[in-house]
Amino acid sequence: MKDVMGLIHHIKDEKAFGEITKNRCVAAIPFGGKYRLVDFPLSNMVNAGISNIGIITSFNMRSLVDHLGRGEEWGLDRKQDGLFILPAAAMDSSENKRRLDLEDIYVNLDYLDKCRQEYVLISGSNIICNLDLRKVLAFHQEKKADITVVYKEGYQFLERDKQRGVYLEKGPGKRISAVNVGISSPKAVVSLDIYLMKKAFLLKLLQECVKKGRWDFVSDVLAERVKQLKIYGYAHKGYLAIVNSWQSLFKHEMELLDGQVLQELFFSKGKIYTKIKDGPPARYCEGSKIRNVLTTNGCFIEGSVENSILFRKVKIGKGAVIRNSILMPKVEIEEDVVLDNVILEKGVHVHKGIKLTSNKKDPVIIPKNKEVWEGCN
Repeated sequence: MKDVMGLIHHIKDEKAFGEITKNRCVAAIPFGGKYRLVDFPLSNMVNAGISNIGIITSFNMRSLVDHLGRGEEWGLDRKQDGLFILPAAAMDSSENKRRLDLEDIYVNLDYLDKCRQEYVLISGSNIICNLDLRKVLAFHQEKKADITVVYKEGYQFLERDKQRGVYLEKGPGKRISAVNVGISSPKAVVSLDIYLMKKAFLLKLLQECVKKGRWDFVSDVLAERVKQLKIYGYAHKGYLAIVNSWQSLFKHEMELLDGQVLQELFFSKGKIYTKIKDGPPARYCEGSKIRNVLTTNGCFIEGSVENSILFRKVKIGKGAVIRNSILMPKVEIEEDVVLDNVILEKGVHVHKGIKLTSNKKDPVIIPKNKEVWEGCN
């Protein structure tokens, strides 16, 4: 896919992620022990042979830039093409609910103009799947489509996330006949927020947006012009996670504890790349108990852990009991702590004897670098 450039766009609605996006953009949210959300669309593009990729990000970009570096792990540190960090149209985007903001692309028009590729593949940064994009391109060319959108049949959002979903209805030959935001139907399928089109077509759309002052790709282009444009849908058959809130993040993180999901996402197709960090393997001390746990390098475990995900350099003391929880990097758990259905952000320190529990639908989130002392609930 040397004739395709990639764009990973910024997810505007960050309020739904609460504390998790206080110090980072959505693309940089940790996922699966050692990954970030951006690793999945980025790896899919690289696996398909796309070598020119731009990532549009928000003001909270430090964590993302630190993670991506020059793109070495993805083979994008190169003289021609490579990895580009691009600004959004407006830094303060908390009230912007556009599903795909074409204004963000328009302010980077000089980058788009200089790119030599014929096609543009656009993806959201919150889409977790392992997808062969070469087949999407072949489908797009076979159908002679204006726009190809990737969809999934039977995907179920959390109830609170349904209004953030984009639903498609199909006509003959997989041509899209209707596009609805937040409104599903028995025949509707869910958009993956992955779109393929010719660069010349995208440039034409941008000029139309300038004249009209309307920039939402989904509402102002797809939904309004679905009858005029040749919009086709390509079906993704594999695992899918659309992370639209901190609740859906917790749900999909915990799905990785299913061996079949883990196998399909990371080992059945293309490799998912991430920033490499050297460190010792996880150490399980005498007396520790581990059951159905995803651990990463640098963990030190003396207590009991069940149905949980441990990121890098997590320490768990003697007598501690951890269940159904996500512990992000450098979390430290002292002796006799009990955790059940919680998310501990990076660098949290839970002191001896603390008990934190919640229900599965609304797990407790402890903010980054917080000290949890005796008496906290």
